[in-house]
Amino acid sequence: MHIVLLIFLLALNSLAFGSQAPDTLSLKFERKVIQSDSTEVVEGLAYYQAPNKVFIQVQKPISQIMIIDGGVMVIYYPVEKKAFRIKAKGPIPMPFIQTILSVMKDDYGLTEMGYTFAEHERKGDTLYTYWNPPRKLKKHLGKFVLGTANGLLVSAEARDPKGKIVAKSFYKKHTKLGEKYFPLEVRSEIYADSNRTEEHVIYSDVKLNVSLPDEVTGFQVPDTIDVKEVEW
Repeated sequence: MHIVLLIFLLALNSLAFGSQAPDTLSLKFERKVIQSDSTEVVEGLAYYQAPNKVFIQVQKPISQIMIIDGGVMVIYYPVEKKAFRIKAKGPIPMPFIQTILSVMKDDYGLTEMGYTFAEHERKGDTLYTYWNPPRKLKKHLGKFVLGTANGLLVSAEARDPKGKIVAKSFYKKHTKLGEKYFPLEVRSEIYADSNRTEEHVIYSDVKLNVSLPDEVTGFQVPDTIDVKEVEW
């Protein structure tokens, strides 16, 4: 579980954002997941409100609303009229928003996660930096490797304690947001045993520090819906 979360460091992790983080953020996303012979495509909108609240509206292939606020996640299906409130022991990663927030940090949030810089090397135009995992997670995690070219993030790689690559991500089509450059396309690969999962995420209409819609900031599951409580 830790490895799966950490490989999407720039998409799912780095929960303390620092002074460079925006107050609000909005974007459109398209996410394609390919596994074996199946392909799933999800499209929608995502909104962020500091310090740790995310509102995600899935538009295709189903209608779904997901709200993450710290250690609580609410999932609402308006067509089916079903809702779930999931309580976690710790902060829940924020899909789609995390990439932007992490790229805005000088070390992409690794230091705050407990990683320590180990070494670096240059291959052609790409600079690779190697990071040791937090001590308490060394039994589960190996080094994390970041690749940058011309100051832009181009790759991220997670390894297990034996040095085997378990997941990696590639970043391209960077656009400037504020003082940082953010990749509008992310392709990730996860390896579990003999299985390989590929994920493609495309971002568009990314906006920082804008007023969020009232239906986002004030959303509540209708009182007529029975919300099922789930512990995670």
